[in-house]
Amino acid sequence: MPRTTPTPRCPIRVGEPCSLCFPGATGPQDCGLVYLVQSDPEWREQLADKRREVQARRPAS
Repeated sequence: MPRTTPTPRCPIRVGEPCSLCFPGATGPQDCGLVYLVQSDPEWREQLADKRREVQARRPAS
């Protein structure tokens, strides 16, 4: 069985794959945008609200 490499998800664009949109980033782990959002309490809360909103729209499994 061949192994597949998982596609990292963008923590900012909820539900979308990481597109390496930040220059020099190799994924979410070293993305400057992710760092900025996570280091700002107001932005972090807005992102949490967005994640809850997306989760509420998903069908229950």
